[in-house]
Amino acid sequence: MLGTVSLLTDVSSEMLVAVVGYYLRNVLNESPTAIGFLDGLYNGIPALLAIPAAYAADRWQRRKLLAGLGYGASAVTKLGFPIVGPSFGGLSALLSADRFGKGMRSAPRDALISLSTPPAIMGRSFGVHRMMDNIGAAAGPLIASLVLLWTVKFGSQRSAFDALFVIAFCIAAIGLVVFCLYVTDHREEIRERTTVSLSAAFALLRQGWFLRTGLAVVLLALAWVSDTFVYLTLAHVMHLSASQYALLATGTMGTFVVMAIPVGRLADRIGRWKVFVAGHLLLVAAYVLLSTKVPDAVLLCAALVLPGLAYAATDGVLMAYCGPRIPAALRTSGLAVMQSLGAVAGFVSSVAFGVAWAHSDPRTVMLWFAGAMAVAITGSTLLVSPWKDRADV
Repeated sequence: MLGTVSLLTDVSSEMLVAVVGYYLRNVLNESPTAIGFLDGLYNGIPALLAIPAAYAADRWQRRKLLAGLGYGASAVTKLGFPIVGPSFGGLSALLSADRFGKGMRSAPRDALISLSTPPAIMGRSFGVHRMMDNIGAAAGPLIASLVLLWTVKFGSQRSAFDALFVIAFCIAAIGLVVFCLYVTDHREEIRERTTVSLSAAFALLRQGWFLRTGLAVVLLALAWVSDTFVYLTLAHVMHLSASQYALLATGTMGTFVVMAIPVGRLADRIGRWKVFVAGHLLLVAAYVLLSTKVPDAVLLCAALVLPGLAYAATDGVLMAYCGPRIPAALRTSGLAVMQSLGAVAGFVSSVAFGVAWAHSDPRTVMLWFAGAMAVAITGSTLLVSPWKDRADV
C-alpha cells in the first residue's frame, strides 16, 4: 500500500519536476545560477524538516500520521501553481512547501518499511517499494508530455501548464485517500531501552560506522549532478521541445523501475555498500559521456539509462544498509539524519553546478563533476571499506 501511495504521489510530483527546469530556463528565462539555487532548494529543503518529523514519529510512535501530513502537504501545494503563474518567487515558495511535505514523510515511511521487514530481505523490500515509487516517477513525465502536447493546441503555453498543475493535484489527492484508508501504522511496543530524543538521534554520529557512512554520503552527494541539470545539458545539446524534455525523466525512472528489485536482491547477496559505491561509478561514466561529442543515442543512454541504474543501486540500498544497524527505537530519526546529510550536500552541488554553468559551458562543467565524483568515490571507499560489508547484516 505504501508503494501504491508513492506511485500516485510520484506521478503527481514528477509531472511538475519533469518540466520545471525547462519552464524556468525557456519560459521564464531564468539564469543557470537561479535555476541551480531553486533546484538545490528543492532537493535540500527536505533536510530541514526530516529530522524533527522523524523524532516526532519515533517519540510518539505516530509514523503513519507524520507520513500522511507530508503526503497531504505535497498534494495541496499543487493547487497553488496556477495561481502564482510565471513568478519565480511564487514557484520557489510552492516548490519549497512541496519539499517540506517530502521531508515530513520520507523517514517515517522508510521506517515503516524497515520495521516491518526481516533483515535478510531488507534490500529486496526497499527495492519493491522503490520499484512502485518509480513506476509513478516514470509515468508522471509521460503524462506531463501528453498533457502539454494536447492542451497547447487549445490555448497558450501558460494555460497548458495550468492544466498540468490541476491534473497533478487530482492524482496526488487520490494517493492521499489510498494512504488514509489502506496503510497500516507500525506502533508495536519496542523492547529496546533506547531513549528517544533529538540528542539521541544526533548521538548516532558518535558511532564510528554512522559517522564514516555519513561523511561518505556527503562526499558522494557533493559530486552528484541533479537530474534537472543532466536534462538541461541534454536539451542544450539536442535542442529539445517542452514535450520532448518532459519525456526524459521517463527514461531514467523507467530504468530504475526495471532494475530496483534485481539490484536490491544483488545488494542483499554480495553487500549493500559495494552496490552503493558501484552506482556512483556509473555516474562517472555518464558525466564523461555527457561532456564529450558523441552520437545522440549515446547521449540519451548516458543521461537516462546510467543515472537510472545509479538510482537503483543507491536510493533504497543506502536505507537497507543503514536501517538494521540503527536501534529500532531510533530507526526513523537515524535514517532521517542520513538522508539529511545527503540532501544538504545535494543543495550545495546544485548551486555549484548552476554558478559554474553561468561562467562556462555545461559540457565542461559536467566533466569537472565527473572528476569530482571519481575523487569522492575514492574518499568514500577509504572511509567505508566495501569489503567489510556483510550482506546478511
